[in-house]
Order: sequence, then C-alpha cells, then structure tokens
Amino acid sequence: MTRTDHVALKGTRDGLVLYLDPAADFELLINELSTLMKNSDQFLQGAAVRCYAGKREFSEEEIAGIAAALKESGLELAGWLTEDEVYLPKPRPSVYAEREARLEEGMVEGHCLFVERSMRSGKSVQYEGHVVVMGDVNPGAEIIATGNIVVLGSLKGVAHAGATGNREATVSAYHLAPTQLRIADLVTRAPDDGTEIRGPEIAKIKDDQLVVEAAGLSGWRGKAR
Repeated sequence: MTRTDHVALKGTRDGLVLYLDPAADFELLINELSTLMKNSDQFLQGAAVRCYAGKREFSEEEIAGIAAALKESGLELAGWLTEDEVYLPKPRPSVYAEREARLEEGMVEGHCLFVERSMRSGKSVQYEGHVVVMGDVNPGAEIIATGNIVVLGSLKGVAHAGATGNREATVSAYHLAPTQLRIADLVTRAPDDGTEIRGPEIAKIKDDQLVVEAAGLSGWRGKAR
C-alpha cells in the first residue's frame, strides 16, 4: 500500500482502491492525492481506481477534482465503493512486529494471491502481498506485488516485487525471461539469451544489484536506474 496521512492507494484482487479520510478537508485530500500520485509506480498508469470515503458524500465539483487529479497520473476514476464492498486498510505494522513475523528461513508471512491459470497479454495483477501464478506469464502481462512473485512456468512479461520498497522481496520462475524485472527500486531486463531455458531461477537484491541465481550460483545482474 502507498499512503500519506489522509490518503491511501491499495492494490486488491479486484483492482486499485483509493481510500480518502472522510474527516479531512477536501483541499488537503487533493494536495495529498497529488503527492501520492507523483510517488506511485509508473506501472500503475492506465489502471482504473475506485474510491472509498466512508459515509462522506462529495459534491459533483469535488468528484470532478478527484478524477482530474487521478487523470494527471494516467489513472481513471471508475466509481465509489460502499462499506460492504470495501477492503479496509490495516494499520502499518511496526518494524519489530514485521521482524517477529519472519521465519528463520523463508519469506515474511502475509497475504498470498494464487492465479490458477496462465496470464495472457494485457492481463495485470496488482496485489498487496505475495503472488503465485500456476502457469505462464506471457509477454504483455504484468504482475505488481508488495511481496514475492512466484511463477510455476515461464515469466516473459513484467514483474515488480516489493512494489512498496521491500528490497528483501524475490521473483522466481521455472523459466525467467521477463520483459522487465523489478524489485523495489531496482530494475533490469532479461539477457539477450532469454529464450534459453536454464531451469528454476530466483531474482533478489544483493549488494545493491539485482541478481538472478540458479542452484545457488550467480547469474546475470541488473543495475538500478
């Protein structure tokens, strides 16, 4: 989740949700929304966003202002959610609580989305947690996750793990040949020989570089940009 004091943008299995503090001044909401959009990932451009502000009702002019602020960042206002439809954001965990949740070996526990099919071109999954794809991710498809990404097939599309800045996130696949691979703020592409199947691989950040490893051996690296 990306957030300010009074505005939060969260990816759910049903798409993006923008949470607006119902008690905040409208001008403050617009200013924080503009700031939030500037800091949001470029992969989110073109996505539809639904809003939730509790029981607060906005005027037509205010709704138009929210839609305009989203449009400036390439996002589209797709409507409003009711209390029965909304996924309420959870409080931010403390650093101590996050460390306590870590297993001695493995990844931090959290929500996990299973996609039980291959992803075709044009398909996008944005999720706050880990994403596991039971198939291939074809060119033109993308996955954005705040946690880890696991593809039980070929990853040839766009993958962004640790989307909110988690540099300990990983991307793994049986055939790792992404159009673009990103973990937190580091980004790279597959090497020119990406069509060659090298077996299961995992991408992670080591020494401020994106490193792809197979069976514990270092492979190709990507630099931040």
